[in-house]
Amino acid sequence: MFIATVAFSGFYGAMYLMPEVIAERSAKAPLNVPPVVQVQAAPKQTPPASTQSGTRQQADFTPFPATAQFESGDTWISNGRRYRLYGLQTCLRGTNVTLSAGVVRDCGELNLIMAQALIRDTKPVCTTVKDLDENNAVVVCQTTTGEIAYDLATYMIAQGWGFAAVDGAGQLIVPGYRVAEETARAARTGLWAYSDMPHPISVLMQQQQAQQGQ
Repeated sequence: MFIATVAFSGFYGAMYLMPEVIAERSAKAPLNVPPVVQVQAAPKQTPPASTQSGTRQQADFTPFPATAQFESGDTWISNGRRYRLYGLQTCLRGTNVTLSAGVVRDCGELNLIMAQALIRDTKPVCTTVKDLDENNAVVVCQTTTGEIAYDLATYMIAQGWGFAAVDGAGQLIVPGYRVAEETARAARTGLWAYSDMPHPISVLMQQQQAQQGQ
């Protein structure tokens, strides 16, 4: 079920996201996304030959930096620039989740630790979607099996360590990511295993409504 979900959501993402990646490279309007963080680049490797949809990649992918300074589960810094995974939202720092009786952890910190572990294990390659300014950029990353590429954000969401991000109007940035999120929720995988998990989208929307009400 997990493989089927990643494959379906990844295929949807390839159809939906890759044309948008190319379009965003030439667009002048900034993406409505939060900032991102830094890492030291590893030696460049040959990018995957094809995407999940079978078409050749039209963007240059480079290995995820061997060492990274993570700001959150979806943001890191490399060579003085901040990077964020496009369409992914992870748990927010300052929100708590109860792991067991009497054991409470910062959800954002826990999510960050698991994101680091997933990235270390999957060894993704990434490409820049949009340079927001000289210090911030948005990227998409892929993991590979043979010559088939799988979207990293889909993988993280399906494992229960990420969520489908929304824009300022509350619309999904990558609709296909919701498929992986719903599967992880139903299976109570990752952060979904904890009944009081503070869903970051709900928290952000509550904060936005509070600000508008002031």
